Amino acid sequence: MKLILIEDVTNLGSLGDIIEVKSGYARNYLLPKGMALLATGKDSKELRHRLQHLEKLRAGKIALANEQAEKLNALKLEILRKAGLGGKLFGSVTNRDLVELLKENGFEIERRAILLNSPIRNVGTHQFSVRVHTEVTVTLQIKVIGDIDETSASEMSKEEDSDVPIMDTAELEELEELEEPGEIE
Repeated sequence: MKLILIEDVTNLGSLGDIIEVKSGYARNYLLPKGMALLATGKDSKELRHRLQHLEKLRAGKIALANEQAEKLNALKLEILRKAGLGGKLFGSVTNRDLVELLKENGFEIERRAILLNSPIRNVGTHQFSVRVHTEVTVTLQIKVIGDIDETSASEMSKEEDSDVPIMDTAELEELEELEEPGEIE
């Protein structure tokens, strides 16, 4: 089914594009949500006449997206998380955490617009992308700072220092029973 897009649709096309999609996708999603019009008939003729106006709208949206991208580039993002001794985080930093961090800095961005290859599980500087518009993507950096709990760190170092394995009383009793002479035939 041929359609003309009225707005940008992720992974499908931009405003004014003529696309070919399956009829179910068109009837059940694109047409009811007002994202597209049929490429034939009265509506398409009107839309073709309005295409110049729509192109100006599209250029305006891209300009706004570029402005927002410049503001995003100026941000220095840092997040504090609990971490172990090796710099490995307890948990991870996901795109939901990044949305909250950007919201605190005054940017309303959808969770799906943040492109993170895999959740961040280590302390350090990591990169991720934000798709501000279908044609504008920004690569940002976030610095993950590890908050190491001093009491657990000192306990871990004590366990690493001792070469003798720690056994509970049940294990000791089993070991003593095995060492008793006279039971072996």
